[in-house]
Amino acid sequence: MYSPAKVELDVEEIIALLKKTSLPTVIVEGSDDMIVYRRFEIRLAHLGISIFPVCGRKKVLDIFLRKSEIPADVKLVFVADQDTWVNTGVPAQYQSSQMVLTTGYSIENDVFMDGNLVSLLKGQEVAKFSSELESFVEWYSLALSRHLNGSNHLISLHPDHVLNPVQRPALLALCAGEQYPDALRQQMLVDYQRLLRGKSLIALLVRNTNYKGRQPHHSDRALLEMVAVRPGPLLQLVSSQVEAAITN
Repeated sequence: MYSPAKVELDVEEIIALLKKTSLPTVIVEGSDDMIVYRRFEIRLAHLGISIFPVCGRKKVLDIFLRKSEIPADVKLVFVADQDTWVNTGVPAQYQSSQMVLTTGYSIENDVFMDGNLVSLLKGQEVAKFSSELESFVEWYSLALSRHLNGSNHLISLHPDHVLNPVQRPALLALCAGEQYPDALRQQMLVDYQRLLRGKSLIALLVRNTNYKGRQPHHSDRALLEMVAVRPGPLLQLVSSQVEAAITN
């Protein structure tokens, strides 16, 4: 595995490094998802792969589009979150056996579904989580609709902010002539484990399983590791697609 750089590398520097490598290399986003991808590296050790976190989805995609600059004998695979492509579809230029995408919005969604993490909720937590999920989705659907329409509207606000009764009215206020995207809201609620931004989904779960007096507590990173060590079909799919891209 490439060691995290003390100074974040830009795309030019990463491509220069890749031109010199002899190892099959898996380009990933980095950050918390490395908890999952470290396990991939262990499972695929027989292939001699190296996981290269590049600090961001945009860099993964930018390097993918410039892969022709890297010698053909360098085995490369790219792993990225679907992000809002889970709503819009994957653009044609990224549809490739070398580009492995999550099933859900992000790796956190695949972890959530593989680990059936919603089953960690017990007693009154179930109703509270459902209520907060509905309230969060009410905002998220509006924010996502604006984001998909090109407004650069933030969809990454933390649930603590969105569910704050002081902040909420302004967050849900419609612009002049704007209609609330109720069809999108209904779709999100039906398929929230796949479609809702994964970090927000995990944060909602942690919010309801990490309060005073509750045992055991859960944290987002611990949940990722818990599922990564015993992957279900979605994480296994990512792993098998990476293996196929390396060996073919």
